[in-house]
Amino acid sequence: MTLHDAMREIPDKASYMTAVGAGTFAGWLADNWLGLVGVFIAALGLAVNWYYSHQRHKLMKEQHDDKAESQ
Repeated sequence: MTLHDAMREIPDKASYMTAVGAGTFAGWLADNWLGLVGVFIAALGLAVNWYYSHQRHKLMKEQHDDKAESQ
């Protein structure tokens, strides 16, 4: 192998390593974004569930109070 051949291989190896690094970083970023989206969806579901449970509890209390007043 001559020096000229070795100099031609350096950019090839550098571009290969850059592509592997970029792919690894993109995969890590995609996994983390999906995880964050999952946490956001779970928190949103918790908030919606809490709201409707609160409304149901309030309605049940009003119905109970109405029954107590009518008796």
